[in-house]
Amino acid sequence: MVVALAAVRLKREQTSESGWKPYPHQVAPEGAWDIWALIAGRGSGKTEAGARFVDGHARGEPCIEGKVPHRIAIVAPSHDDAVDTCVRGESGLLQANPRIRFSPGAAKQADLTWPNGAEAETFGCFAPEDVERFRGPQHCLVWADEFAAWRKLDDAWPMIEFGLRLGPHPRTVITTTPKRRPKLKELLADPGTVVSKATTADNPHLPEARRVKLYARYGGTALGRQELLAEMLDDVEGALWQRTMIEYRVPPKIMRGGEAVGDYARVVVAVDPATTFADDSDETGIIVDAIGVDGHGYTLADLSARLPPTIDGWPGRAVRAYHDFKADCIVAEANQGGEMVRTVLATVDRNVPVRLVHASKGKVTRAEPVASLYIANPNRHLRWFHAEPFPELEDQMTSYTGEPGEKSPDRMDAHVWAVTELVLASSWGSRSDVAVA
Repeated sequence: MVVALAAVRLKREQTSESGWKPYPHQVAPEGAWDIWALIAGRGSGKTEAGARFVDGHARGEPCIEGKVPHRIAIVAPSHDDAVDTCVRGESGLLQANPRIRFSPGAAKQADLTWPNGAEAETFGCFAPEDVERFRGPQHCLVWADEFAAWRKLDDAWPMIEFGLRLGPHPRTVITTTPKRRPKLKELLADPGTVVSKATTADNPHLPEARRVKLYARYGGTALGRQELLAEMLDDVEGALWQRTMIEYRVPPKIMRGGEAVGDYARVVVAVDPATTFADDSDETGIIVDAIGVDGHGYTLADLSARLPPTIDGWPGRAVRAYHDFKADCIVAEANQGGEMVRTVLATVDRNVPVRLVHASKGKVTRAEPVASLYIANPNRHLRWFHAEPFPELEDQMTSYTGEPGEKSPDRMDAHVWAVTELVLASSWGSRSDVAVA
């Protein structure tokens, strides 16, 4: 009863102080839950729900004695996401409560401080060093935004749980669009988790024209079911890849100068560029694939994003990947703006080798031999592995069927081109080799 009355009081305070009137799915459940998981479609208001709950918790009854009544962790796929979306975004904490002091990077201050002394730190979950940041800090509340998109989810979550030990009842709020991540499924099945669900259509303030366009473009597709309807999809019937086909293995290292270092027979960066750049344009697929010293194939990085064709956009990112991974070349499809790709990459670094590949068969036919490499075959030594989970790439791989009208998957396309360049080029396509761009 005490918890229920506190929830009602908090809801009343939020509405009266800020004028915020939450939708039903944005209201935290009552009761003594350990995890509240808001599984919701894009634009449904899940980030605002998380921000409002965090703000209410920080202003509520102290979890800790002393000058700092609450210590909160705000975790997103990357540190920039935590700052740009959870803190400074249109639905973030500074919009929920302008009295919060935001001091990013201050040496002796928390990232966020409330007037009552409550503190919060922002974290990413993208790189190994992000995981190490969870060693040591303790918290009474963790806000896990876009949990299913955390690249280092499996490594980071145990470290976060070890530090979730302050106050009488430490809690976690998960706000995410669903993806087929085993850890997410495990937590949703936990008896201490309460799940709320919402679709993109459950936010009446989303511009109607935008809603209509999204549902017209993605309605009925596997991607739409996941991103708009917030469905946790299992394997899609007819998809070229099944989830069980994707296995993770760290590429082998060799000894060089007394130190174990990564080494590869070949590395390529593949680019599948978007033809336009706008808020609703496709992403540019940027995938780094390699053949290891053991003769197996490895996907090393997914750097795809919605970026402009500028030095600071996808051309710059692709060239940096070329240098960072010591790649042999950058591969792009000639049929899809190939000359444009060559030209814009040359503005970043004219010495980077660019190879344009020409599709001679359809997308499904091109992808099928790549998918076959994920299956163990005693008559073939080479098998393809992922060096770590790549949620967005794997979602595209395990949902694409090639049905008419299905959206072209940018990350998967880039991956297919990369593997084709490394293994299969002579079997179904032609290639235009260019020494330098």
